[in-house]
Amino acid sequence: MSTPLRVLIVDDERLFAELMRHALTGAQDMEVVGVMHDVGSASKAAVDLKPAVVLSDYHLPDGTGADLARSLRRSNPDCSVLVLTGDPSTAVLADVARSGAVGHLTKARDLDDVVSAVRQAAGGEILFAPSELQRLLVAERTQRTLDEPLTARELEVLRMLASGVSTNTGAEMLGISTATLRAHVQAILRKLGAHSRLEAVAEAARLGLITIESARDRSPVRGSVLARG
Repeated sequence: MSTPLRVLIVDDERLFAELMRHALTGAQDMEVVGVMHDVGSASKAAVDLKPAVVLSDYHLPDGTGADLARSLRRSNPDCSVLVLTGDPSTAVLADVARSGAVGHLTKARDLDDVVSAVRQAAGGEILFAPSELQRLLVAERTQRTLDEPLTARELEVLRMLASGVSTNTGAEMLGISTATLRAHVQAILRKLGAHSRLEAVAEAARLGLITIESARDRSPVRGSVLARG
């Protein structure tokens, strides 16, 4: 049997946090390693518990889920942060996209959607609805150009990232090794000045390097789970 996916839940609404614990514990491939209620305790717990995914509320007593993602980007770079919130504002979307989190879900989602999203986050997928990225593009237009343009292969990898597929699947699609794909991803992040795949896709769309519609069309699984409505 494979090792369970280690998940840390962070939410100051204790009843909701317990609901999430129950839902994720019910999935045989997951293990909830802890439930925290603020940024400070979650940052410290993540160092000791080493979760693969942190499922965090956005609004927390001592900060935000985006603040937590920034903290873990430094201390636990292999940990994926998925922000779950009842606040759908563009300001929240923009903050999450810049933070290094892998994605954003509203609390209106079904529990099955959240469980699926945690699995996808662990696989390195980008979890942002195309409609949400469109809102960011309207709110944050930019005229900047890249100091170092992306190569043809990097653009191909970027389009693959925007489709939301995992690293292993993307490498297979492109006929390259996962190590080579990760090297291309790091080059893309550096050139775009991004801290995560999600932020890279959002920035690339603002620069006109990709379109959100094409990302949706290339990602039937992601679209059916997280981009409906």
